[in-house]
Amino acid sequence: MRSVLPAAVTLLLAAAGPLLAVDPFYQELYRDGNLAYDRGDAGGAARTLRLACFGMLDEPKLLGGCLARLALAQDKATDLEGFRETFVRLADVEERFQGYSQADLPAEVRGALEQKIGAHIPAATLESSPPVFRALAKRPAQQAAPPAGKPAAKPRSPPQPALSAAPPAKPPAAPETKPAGTKPAGTVTAGPGTPATPPVPAARSLSEEEKGKLESVRKSLGETGKGKELRQAFQTAREVADAHPEAVDAQRLAGEAAYRLSLWSDAVSYLQRGGGLPDSEPELLFYLAVSLYESGNRAAATATLKRSLPNLQRSPYVDAYARKILGQ
Repeated sequence: MRSVLPAAVTLLLAAAGPLLAVDPFYQELYRDGNLAYDRGDAGGAARTLRLACFGMLDEPKLLGGCLARLALAQDKATDLEGFRETFVRLADVEERFQGYSQADLPAEVRGALEQKIGAHIPAATLESSPPVFRALAKRPAQQAAPPAGKPAAKPRSPPQPALSAAPPAKPPAAPETKPAGTKPAGTVTAGPGTPATPPVPAARSLSEEEKGKLESVRKSLGETGKGKELRQAFQTAREVADAHPEAVDAQRLAGEAAYRLSLWSDAVSYLQRGGGLPDSEPELLFYLAVSLYESGNRAAATATLKRSLPNLQRSPYVDAYARKILGQ
């Protein structure tokens, strides 16, 4: 596939006026990074463009364009973590200065980047990002045809921050007397590669202060895509979740926050607490599947993903991970 950047370099050289405000050293790095990308040296392009972006901190429009090209280079170099970090910076520049929407980017570069953002960035993060990125979370994805003889599944709403409201509590069932060796109803035996679900400790009431903390976490997860706020939300949710391992809401909030921060092992730990996840929570099951996969447990990720997909709204991001996890 031909690179999208030769046209970008040509346009850059033809309209070099804005670059005059940038130190020539960083101008040179910027051009070298774009040319390295065009040669197929994605890793070298990413290293060079990362340095070039530092020289454009006082020029938001130029910085937005540089970050956009850096993200494309990181994607081509399969540096997903770097891509996500660059997206956070790009979203911040856009929110404060409209540095991305006003950047002088060719349409093919902008289109290629937005396709990659839709595939690599969680929909929950996009929905709390600036409008130019928020729209990417709502792009429809082509869904697989249902098996012959079965009706198509009813469309679901796009994946949202999973816990906008706490799940309804169910009254505890009266204990039953079972013969020795009989498992309680609803107990799930872990299959090969599937981690066993931890038992649910006895319930202990949350204080009003702890309930307020969880509400602030829920609000933060619904409103922000910034790393600093997400880290604070995770820390707050983790404190309550660790103090109350029986509090399902706290475990799931901590797990979602960890997932949004790509803290895969923490996401697995918290999302599996509180008795595990039901099939009625497809978004959380998807978060768990991704976290298991990124933690190296592909068998468990596959089993979890298969539970999630029937009720999950498909998107480019979902489909990209489904192909990776299922080996398609």
